Amino acid sequence: MYRDILVHIDTSPACKERLSVALKIAKAQNAHLTGLFLLPYAEIPRFMEVQITEEIISQQRAAMAETANDARKEFENTCKEAGIAFSWQQTACAASEIADTAAMYARHHDLTIMGQHDPESSDPCSASDMPDKVILTSGAPVLVVPYVGRFDTIGERVMVAWKPYREAVRAVNDSMPILEGAKSALILCADPNKGARDTMPVPGVNVTARLERHGIKVRHETMNASGISVGDLVLSRAADESIDLLICGAYGRPRLRELMMGGVTQHLLRHMTVPVLMSH
Repeated sequence: MYRDILVHIDTSPACKERLSVALKIAKAQNAHLTGLFLLPYAEIPRFMEVQITEEIISQQRAAMAETANDARKEFENTCKEAGIAFSWQQTACAASEIADTAAMYARHHDLTIMGQHDPESSDPCSASDMPDKVILTSGAPVLVVPYVGRFDTIGERVMVAWKPYREAVRAVNDSMPILEGAKSALILCADPNKGARDTMPVPGVNVTARLERHGIKVRHETMNASGISVGDLVLSRAADESIDLLICGAYGRPRLRELMMGGVTQHLLRHMTVPVLMSH
């Protein structure tokens, strides 16, 4: 069970649905929910310090503190209405260190819930390297909620994007509290032989059988992506099956290579249509 869940709170329109997802999971897991609000401050070069008065800086910080106070009130009222145990964490950090600060807090929680990066967002806490940097560096599972859509259920119909690699195994292990409560689970192995790292088969090892021993109702599919990317295949099957949570390992190859050449992790982070739980 997840007993200690962290949710990133900001001022974006998508935050309301993100909090709704967090509350559903916290209630199902009987967990404590912590709201994390980051207050980024600009790092002013020395040659500009004389042009920006202390009064301007103070006004900016006061406005940010007022915004944080409003967000806290809404978070606390929503948690009280839902009957969820909660706490609030508010931290100032350099604008360039938003993702690193979020990752630091994520390391001390069972599960962290974040929003998909919205390239059109004007929220000061919207950083281009979130949430993928948190996934890479926190050492803990991160559930990413799309910035578009409503998610009335979470974790009832689950899909696992599977290959027998370290990051996928880690994702399955990290998501077991949700998998054990799911009504159904689909293990999807897409392009199983493409780019295979392991040439030696392991006899008698079956991820489907393993999940069945946990009492999970599960089935297995193997598909080859013909004419489309693996990422598109995964999202297409998720839509076909009315999946409400996708589980997958993140960054099976170096992040820089994925950023330059593309990859399943980057594709899902950019084009997700359902919440995705990732581990690295």
